[in-house]
Amino acid sequence: MKELLEHLAAPGRVTACGAPEGRDALALAELRAAAPERDFLFLARDDAHLSRTAAALRFFAPDLAPLTLPAWDCLPYDRVSPRADIAADRLRCLSALASAPAGPSRGGRLVLATVNAAVQKLPPRAALAGGRIEIRRGATLDPDALAARLESDGYRRVSTVLEPGEYAFRGGIVDLFPAGAAAPARIDLFGDEVESIRRFDPLSQRSTEDCDGLDLAPASEIGLDAKSIARFRAGYRALFGAVSGGDALYEAVSAGRRHPGMEHWMPLFHDRLESLFDYLPGAAALLDHQADGAAAERRAQIADYYRARLEGMRAAPGMDAQPYKPVPPETLFLDEAAW
Repeated sequence: MKELLEHLAAPGRVTACGAPEGRDALALAELRAAAPERDFLFLARDDAHLSRTAAALRFFAPDLAPLTLPAWDCLPYDRVSPRADIAADRLRCLSALASAPAGPSRGGRLVLATVNAAVQKLPPRAALAGGRIEIRRGATLDPDALAARLESDGYRRVSTVLEPGEYAFRGGIVDLFPAGAAAPARIDLFGDEVESIRRFDPLSQRSTEDCDGLDLAPASEIGLDAKSIARFRAGYRALFGAVSGGDALYEAVSAGRRHPGMEHWMPLFHDRLESLFDYLPGAAALLDHQADGAAAERRAQIADYYRARLEGMRAAPGMDAQPYKPVPPETLFLDEAAW
C-alpha cells in the first residue's frame, strides 16, 4: 500500500501481485481515505466482479458513495437498445461526472466501471452538463414544451409510469420517473404553475413524500433535436451513400422518432465522442486482475461483429430487406492504442 500511495504523485503504472480476491476493494478504500481529493477509477474485468467489488467496498468503507457505470447489456452492433434501467444507471453516473464543478474544491470522485464500459466511447460531457431540466415547486411549467423536451431527451410516454425514463400526462398531473432516480415523481399543476411535487411508489401509485424540486437528467445518450438529427443524416449519407427507400433507421430519425438500437450509431449524433478517462482527467485508475486481457477480448469481439455486419451489408441485393450499416469501430470504441 505504501508503494501505491507513492505512485499517486506521478504518472506511471505499478502492479501489485499475490493479492487475494477482494483485496483490491480494500486497497481502493485505503487509497481513497489517504487521498480524498483525488479521483479514483476502478475497472473490473466483468459485471460479476464489479458487483462483488461494490459489495466489498460497502463493507470496508460504508461511508463511501461511489458512482457506478455499467456497460450496455447488448452486443456490439446489435439491433436492440440497452435496457432502460441500464441506460438510467449510466446517465446518472455520467451526468454527475459531467456536472461536477472543476477544481480541487469539489473533492475526489470514485467511479466503478467494467472494462466493457470503459472501452466504449461516451457522449461529450458538454452534452450532458447542459442537458438537465429543473422543475421547482411554485415555478411555471408549459406541459407541451416539457413533453417535447422529454421526448428529445429519450423519455417514453406511457399510460402508467413504472420504470426509469417514462412519463405520463393525466389532466393536470404529470408523472415522471427521472433517469437514475430511486422513485418516480408526481407533479400537480394548477394552470401552468407547479403546485406540488411528490415521490410515489410505482407499484401502488401512492405518494410517499413531498419534495421541493426535480433535476431531470437525459434518459438516453442520444438527444433527438434538430441539430443532432441533421448531424446524423449528413453523417449517415457520408458513410453509406445515398439513402434509398426502406431504411427504417434513417426514416425514423429523420422524422424525430426513436428507433430500436439507434444507440449503436451514436457517433453520428454528436460532433465527437469522449471516453470515460476524459470524464475523469488525471484520475488514478486501478485495473482488476486480467483487465487488459478482458479489453483485448472485447476488441476482438467488436472486430468480429463488425466484419459480420459488413459482410451482411455487402451481400447480394434482396438477401436482406434492411441490411445493417455499421459505423467504423474506432468511432464508437477505443482501439488498442487509445486503451
